Amino acid sequence: MIKRIFLAAILLAAVFGGVIGFKLYKQAAVRAYLAEHGNPAVPLRATVSRADTWEQRLPAIGSLRARRGIEIRSEVNAVIRKLHVNSRDVVQAGDLLVELDDTIDRATLKSARVRLERAHSNFKRDSALFERSLLSEEQFEDSRAELQSAEALVEETQGIIDRKTIRAPFAGTVGIHSLNAGQYLEQGDEIVTLQALDSLYLDFSLPEKELERLRPGQRVVFRVPTHGDREFTGELRFIDVRVETTTRNVLVRALVDNADRALLPGMFASISVILDEASEVVTVPRQAVAFSLYGETVYLLEQEPAGEQRWFARRRAVTSGELRDGRIAVQGIPAGSILALDTQNRLLEGTPVVIVNPEVLAGAARSKPADAVIAGEQAD
Repeated sequence: MIKRIFLAAILLAAVFGGVIGFKLYKQAAVRAYLAEHGNPAVPLRATVSRADTWEQRLPAIGSLRARRGIEIRSEVNAVIRKLHVNSRDVVQAGDLLVELDDTIDRATLKSARVRLERAHSNFKRDSALFERSLLSEEQFEDSRAELQSAEALVEETQGIIDRKTIRAPFAGTVGIHSLNAGQYLEQGDEIVTLQALDSLYLDFSLPEKELERLRPGQRVVFRVPTHGDREFTGELRFIDVRVETTTRNVLVRALVDNADRALLPGMFASISVILDEASEVVTVPRQAVAFSLYGETVYLLEQEPAGEQRWFARRRAVTSGELRDGRIAVQGIPAGSILALDTQNRLLEGTPVVIVNPEVLAGAARSKPADAVIAGEQAD
């Protein structure tokens, strides 16, 4: 029995020893191969950083609002007699929107006009009598008061009728509504909204320290989430005359042309105010910069000493700035640096690479394997 256990232990030790020995041999073989042949080169595209002159911008966020936009509400208690517009209809100033029932008011107006005619006749007769001293001054004044009261009643009744005929105060687009003929409206109830969409205001706030850099007439560019990367433009028109004490921001308003009706009031906007100043920046394509929790980096591509054709990736920390039209401003490398454009997730310090688009390097001098970087200029 003991002999069997001993033999089994020897057998298990031999099996495990063989497995461990094979793994150690495999690792040693891999190390030997890499030492002899080196790491495989990573194929990638390259780009060249360039010097650009960028106009300075002030970033902000804001929202759009109609230059003329109102909620039309009922001034009286009444029943809707007829609707003349539907949701999203475009109307002109003075167009009839809604008629409220005014049957009783028209009857009252008819009665008031009859009273006015009678009061006018009585006043004319009393005036002739008063001139001939056949009527006392008190009776004459009573006749005048009756005429004025009748005139006021006619004007008041006509005013009530006019308030029951709802017309557009300006040209615009009717908002969505849920009105129906026969529906009862109380005083103050919303009837329809009316927005003039041909031009809009863009309202946003900027810190008070930027006031000296702002002036009416400056160009404003912005994007809205609905239209993705499409860029809209406006003109700065108004700067508020006070600074908010709680935020120390000043309200700024730009005018935006919206002839194509692509924008709607209430849209959120990401804004840049174009200043008169400009600055020199080094820019690279956005995908050439790797972003991580540890900061932003790029990979410079450098060659071995003269006579060699191999390229190696060298990791460099940079500070990123503004992004415009697919290019991002960076600090930490000079213009003319040759960079890896993609496959950064496969690159490490010293990784050999193969540039698959060598045409972008035309006219750029090759760097030395030190901290010196390529001098030259070539757009991607």
